[in-house]
Amino acid sequence: MRKLHLDNINKTIDKRKKEVNELLAINSSTRRKKRSRVRSKGEREALDQISKKRWEKSVEKGEIKKLGDRKWYYDHTTV
Repeated sequence: MRKLHLDNINKTIDKRKKEVNELLAINSSTRRKKRSRVRSKGEREALDQISKKRWEKSVEKGEIKKLGDRKWYYDHTTV
């Protein structure tokens, strides 16, 4: 079995630290992290109500138009 000395381990870490940190920075995502907490029923209902009100407000303003059964138009220039 191979013996390792703490000094050798520390030297190896110090040699590769900059390279590893650069790789971590390159590979880390700039996106938002996915939620891991489950929303409560009340929170879901509140968010549903907020979303519905925003949708209705956008339709009233004319930002969203129904073109057919499954086709909608969103006018992003009015935002």
